[in-house]
Amino acid sequence: MEQFVRDARIAMIYEGANGIQALDLVGRKLPRDGGRAVMAFFAEVGAFAKEHGGNEAMKPFVTPLSMALGHLQQATTWLMQNAMTKPDNAGAAATDYLHLFGLVTFAYMWAKMAKVAQDKIAASGSTPYLSTKLTTGRFFMERVLPETAAHLARIQSGCATVMELPAEAF
Repeated sequence: MEQFVRDARIAMIYEGANGIQALDLVGRKLPRDGGRAVMAFFAEVGAFAKEHGGNEAMKPFVTPLSMALGHLQQATTWLMQNAMTKPDNAGAAATDYLHLFGLVTFAYMWAKMAKVAQDKIAASGSTPYLSTKLTTGRFFMERVLPETAAHLARIQSGCATVMELPAEAF
C-alpha cells in the first residue's frame, strides 16, 4: 500500500489543488462584489427551474435541482454570516462548499440537457442516444445529487470539532 501512495504523487497534488480552489472560492470569489456573481448564478438556475417546473416531463430534473439549489443558497447564507467573522468556519466548510456548488452546477447542466433531449424527441422521435441521455440525467438527479444535503449539514456544523484537534494529532 505504501508503494502505491508513494508512486501516485499526482494524487497529493490534486488534493492540494482541490483545497486551494475551495479556499479561493469561499475566501475570495464568494464575497467579491457583495456576492454578485453567486447571486447571478442563483437567479439563472432559479429562473430555469421556474420556467420548466410546470412541465411534467421535466419534474424529475427540476424538482431535485430546486432542492439542491436551496441547499447551496442555505450554505452560502451560512458562510456569509459565519465565515467572514470566524475564518476557521470558512476553512472547515470550503471543500464541502466547492463540492456542493459543483453538484448544483452539474444538476443544472443535466436539466438543460434533458430539456434539449425532450425537445428533440418531441420533434423527431426518440433515439437510443437521447433516451440514454435522459436516463443518465435522472440517475444523477436521484443517486448523486442528494449528496448536497450531507454537504450542507457538514458546512453548517461549523469548525468546532475540526479546530478542537491539536496539531500533534496529525
